[in-house]
Amino acid sequence: MHKVVHIRPLDDAVGHEESADCLCGPVGENVYARATTQVFGMIYRHHALRPCHSWEASAEM
Repeated sequence: MHKVVHIRPLDDAVGHEESADCLCGPVGENVYARATTQVFGMIYRHHALRPCHSWEASAEM
């Protein structure tokens, strides 16, 4: 099973969707298992539209 995690800014100028299609254009990065080269999951880093000091990570279920 592939896990997906979104790292999103809190209290930004816009609300961020837990989606790769979010308005901010998040960047996806594969996460690999240490022992193999198999992809274990994906981390999406969302972009803040205004300076942000608080971030929230949430996993898709």
